[in-house]
Amino acid sequence: MDGLYRIVQIARKESLELWRKAGVVAFILAIPLVEMIVLGYATAGRIDDLPAAIHDADHSPASRRLIQSIDQSRGFAVTHLVEDVDQAERMLEANQVNAIFVIPSQFERSITGQESGAAVAVIIDGSNTAVAGHTAAYAEEIVAHFAAQSLGGDGGGLPVSIEPRIWYNQGLRRENFYIPALLGAMLSLVILAITAVSIVRERERGTLEQLMVAPIRPLELIAGKLAPIAAIAYAELGMMLLVAICIFDIPVAGSLPLYAGLMFVYLLAEMGVGILISTLSRTQAQALPTILLLVTTSAILAGFFTPVDLMPPVAQRISSLVPLRYFVAITRDLFAKGAGLGELAPQLIPLVGMSVLFFASSTWLLRRKLV
Repeated sequence: MDGLYRIVQIARKESLELWRKAGVVAFILAIPLVEMIVLGYATAGRIDDLPAAIHDADHSPASRRLIQSIDQSRGFAVTHLVEDVDQAERMLEANQVNAIFVIPSQFERSITGQESGAAVAVIIDGSNTAVAGHTAAYAEEIVAHFAAQSLGGDGGGLPVSIEPRIWYNQGLRRENFYIPALLGAMLSLVILAITAVSIVRERERGTLEQLMVAPIRPLELIAGKLAPIAAIAYAELGMMLLVAICIFDIPVAGSLPLYAGLMFVYLLAEMGVGILISTLSRTQAQALPTILLLVTTSAILAGFFTPVDLMPPVAQRISSLVPLRYFVAITRDLFAKGAGLGELAPQLIPLVGMSVLFFASSTWLLRRKLV
């Protein structure tokens, strides 16, 4: 009985302690619920209406019926009819389409049995393995259905086939899709954690206020504190690149110096978010759960599991406010496609704007709170 009494007393003491920290406990309990809601909602989108370009070299009634079948299917939306395959390939490189259908000349003659071996080529963007497999399956289903309709049977004797060509990731390796996103997420965790915790620790000790009244400019103070964090982030990037290339055999088709330069823009954005977290947090115990929630939620909204284009519209709009979304897209395109600065501009421009906004506003808030 004495042992049971002591257990009850200790449990009572711990319950009172948790009650005193009810806000922290509630926040920790809320993290899994928020993650479940965000992950469930962000992955609710269906892989439908993938943008496709079509090059029709036959210009026959049969080829037009096939184009109509592709456009009316649930899998594709024909967004471009091109006369030049090279033009369609440039669209694929620029992420304007997910697939290219190439209908050969003499297609109708093959349908009617006057020629043999009609093969519809389908060029698929394999850099996104979450979509590429569905793209190939949709294309095969559409061509098979078209053959069956033309025959009035199962299509088994018709000389119509599909010739899929996977670009950028011929083996459809899942690592080529997930590792670049994981690299960005881990960088986000490192930058946010070191930035926020280092500033919060200074505030807890009372030394940050002393630095703010020292004979140095506020911008010089912030730059001096963040410079070592930037060095650590670049060192972490180098180590993660070695792991990605040497262990997971991730191909890097683009320029690594360009990638390192673009990472600085992303670095400023995440540092701004880290400073904002440090401004709103009184202790390290408050900052760390916030960082964990933010990093995991950002990874989901950045397209780690489901491509952003396939998310519900509300999730897509929310993800447009996440710097990691743009950095993940930059990483994937640079690694898989060898994209240069021009091709990366659609992702880089909003990332630059967010970097300036987050960094400037968060440093201004920190200075106001300390003055």
